Amino acid sequence: MIKLNEGYIFKEINSIPYILPYGQNIADFRRSIRLNESGAILLRAILNGADEQDLLLALSSHYDAGASDLPVLKKDIALFLSQLAAAGILSRTDPASAGCTPDCYFRIGTFTIAYCGPRELLYPPLYDFMCESGKPDLTFRVKNTAPAKTESATLLIRTEELTILKNKASYILLYPKHYGILEAHISLDGKSADFFCSMPFDREHAEKLFHAFRFAFLIPAQQCGLFALHSSSIRYRDKAFLFCAPSGVGKSTHAELWHSLHNTQILNGDLNLIKFCDNQRPIVCGIPWCGTSELYTAEDIPLGGIIFLKQDCCDQLLPMATEDIILQTVWRTISPSWTDEMLGLTIAFAEKLSKAVPFFHLQCTKEPTAVSLIKEQIDALF
Repeated sequence: MIKLNEGYIFKEINSIPYILPYGQNIADFRRSIRLNESGAILLRAILNGADEQDLLLALSSHYDAGASDLPVLKKDIALFLSQLAAAGILSRTDPASAGCTPDCYFRIGTFTIAYCGPRELLYPPLYDFMCESGKPDLTFRVKNTAPAKTESATLLIRTEELTILKNKASYILLYPKHYGILEAHISLDGKSADFFCSMPFDREHAEKLFHAFRFAFLIPAQQCGLFALHSSSIRYRDKAFLFCAPSGVGKSTHAELWHSLHNTQILNGDLNLIKFCDNQRPIVCGIPWCGTSELYTAEDIPLGGIIFLKQDCCDQLLPMATEDIILQTVWRTISPSWTDEMLGLTIAFAEKLSKAVPFFHLQCTKEPTAVSLIKEQIDALF
């Protein structure tokens, strides 16, 4: 059901139809909306409990529209609803939202993810992770409505691009620079996430949603012991080796050098998900998120080692104290550290990882000699 949100009323002033704010919406400088003839017809129908099919009937009856006119009217109605939803004026109560019928399923890491939403909003890399239907561990729902007002929440993080809040039920992600996603609500246990989007849907929506899905995935992944490391990776000796460094230092360049010199496969150009198996050996899980590199794999591969890179005028390997390994791993991990509990989980993971695989600190140039130096060390170990 579509409804007019609290804080707005529909009034005619001198026979001209308006949507007017009141109460807190006035304090928040919400604008009044003057409706045209079609908008007034639609809003009156909404106030009488109409759904989208009823709205189409009301508009087509008023204009005596034929069958050939219906696609245009449907598009006009969708645009009207999305604009008012984006402004927080309308919302939709969706009885199927809690038990939606999934459109498809994905398998990423150890998780089966049910997706409920338009297929056109799936970014291409996700298709490589599709799987047969099954009992989902996570459910992602995409909705073309404005979110309902939520109870008071605690601020966790605020940046220019994202604000993260937490209330009793969920993490709430707000996007100040509006780009199609109004909000994302992720349950605290990570088992479900709702993404509220404006219409019309387009490719930019799909790309932005793809990155928003990453947040919703990394929360339950962290709770189950899977952590994402900002790194490029290669396959060598049937193991994954990760190159970690801040952006711009050369981790992608180093992976490309390995590829060009030794024909090694680049597994992921930007992000690697690590889990521990039952035998307590770490595995790098294939994931679709890979920064701008467009390089990823859906395979799971044993982790061979991690190399921290630092630019220098010559190539040399330096020793690393255990605490440095742990801290560097924590700082390169992009799994959420929004709370002290989350940070504690990341630290415990880094401590465990520091004992499981070899770590290297390579101060290096961007020349083939850097590859030769670290390759010699790896060959000696494996």
